[in-house]
Amino acid sequence: MEDQRPVLDYVETEITEFCNLNCKGCSDFSNLVKEKNFYEFDSFVKDYNRLAELFSSVKKIRLMGGEPLLNPRLTDYIEVCRHIFPTADIRIVSNGLLIPKLTDEQLKIIQKNKCKFDISNYPPTRKMFGEIKSRLDESHVEYDLGFPMNYFFRFLLDTPNDEPDRAFRNCIFTHCHMLSNGKLSPCSFAHCIGRYNRAFGLEYPETDCIDIYSDITGEEIINRFSHPHDFCKYCGKGMVPFRWQGGITREKASKEDWLIQNNYLSMKFAPFVQSLLKKPASMLRSFIQRRHT
Repeated sequence: MEDQRPVLDYVETEITEFCNLNCKGCSDFSNLVKEKNFYEFDSFVKDYNRLAELFSSVKKIRLMGGEPLLNPRLTDYIEVCRHIFPTADIRIVSNGLLIPKLTDEQLKIIQKNKCKFDISNYPPTRKMFGEIKSRLDESHVEYDLGFPMNYFFRFLLDTPNDEPDRAFRNCIFTHCHMLSNGKLSPCSFAHCIGRYNRAFGLEYPETDCIDIYSDITGEEIINRFSHPHDFCKYCGKGMVPFRWQGGITREKASKEDWLIQNNYLSMKFAPFVQSLLKKPASMLRSFIQRRHT
């Protein structure tokens, strides 16, 4: 009998909440994390098995942080993903700084499980990329190096916008569903906003996640995530760039690091530019996905 469960195109999971770069305006608010928290391994296994009940397969799984290489059980998470979803394109999303310190055994497991690195191309990464490349090449581990990350983007509004539908249509991250601790969210912004709330005493909505153990089907999840959700009211219709800066820990961060200012550039020009970028960004993502399947 044909499997009636849908395919989930993409899911990302933070196996480490904290980071060794602490970028200003981190989209996952990792630089605001006070405790060195990991995704508890048994919960990870349980949650991914539940995903396999809801979906016939997952096309792409990205293990993220924070910085995922800070999790000492990194390879255990990789092996679980490969066992449960044998055809998935599994990626470790890393700034790469700790790759030269990975053991031969860790790299062997990564290579054996056909797991690749997505290396975020930050300025500190570029300074030591030769060493990173050498370590991966000698271990026959595949990787993709991202575009130079010289800029980050502000995306939050301090008051609700009047066109959440347009914010959703313009957003290039509507596919970035995030899973942790039994909850699946439409995007990483909505999933991680609680860190911002707790750091600055704010009350952005934290209600967009779906309990994957509730009475829900994979089809219903995909349908809900294909429409604007509550958090879209607080996303700008276009993101506003600022120059990348590392080392901005919770003590140095301010809520303005994420907030879009009310001016012509942010309210008119940025939405226009992002609306133009949405289609080519989606096409590029689809092309990359086909290339790796």
